[in-house]
Amino acid sequence: LEKLRLEKDLVGMYLSSHPLDQYQFELDNFTTCQVSELENLITECEAKKVKQKANIAGFVISCQQMTTKTGRPWSRTVIEDKGGSYELALFGKDHEAFMSYMQVHNAIFIEGVIEEKYFVKPDENNKDKAKAVPYGFKVKNVMLLGNVSDTYIKGLSLKITTSQLSPEFRDRLVKMIKRNKGSVPLTMSLYDPVKKWNIDFLSRKFKVAVTAPLIEELEQLRIGYSVLKK
Repeated sequence: LEKLRLEKDLVGMYLSSHPLDQYQFELDNFTTCQVSELENLITECEAKKVKQKANIAGFVISCQQMTTKTGRPWSRTVIEDKGGSYELALFGKDHEAFMSYMQVHNAIFIEGVIEEKYFVKPDENNKDKAKAVPYGFKVKNVMLLGNVSDTYIKGLSLKITTSQLSPEFRDRLVKMIKRNKGSVPLTMSLYDPVKKWNIDFLSRKFKVAVTAPLIEELEQLRIGYSVLKK
């Protein structure tokens, strides 16, 4: 009964909004494809025989830990975003390194590469005959999605014009920054369209968390911005 109640609550939550909405900034700026697009991208890379980086993000919706016939642990994890899901298998050192992130309901960011699943030694007797090797998604790094901005953003610069300046604007700006405290250095660029001068300065007092709510507030205040990535 409790499980049915939980499922009902989750359905209601998904109808009103998606849990990934709070990470829209990270999805827009750091992923290279949706989870649902990964299979087609693997097929495309295999057909063209090309290697390609791929960064995805989503929620862990299931995870099974198992053991191979030789007694080695491995795991099968399903990642889901707004468009669909992808099943990820981890073996050996990858399983050991990344398994702690594969907890149900975790929102995670995965850096990986699409490449041949294994190496085939060339046939010295028949060099023209190449064995076809299937392609797959190789995980290179995993982190919690909420930590991506602090990890990969070097700074945030706000673009403000002199015509925007007013006591009310300053008050709203300071409150917005205080609501979104974080570890990302904040700079401001003040531009005067009449005199054509521009002043840049670094805030020594405030640092911010660059998230979807902050970006939404910046847009509401009509403040331009640029993100400096590491």
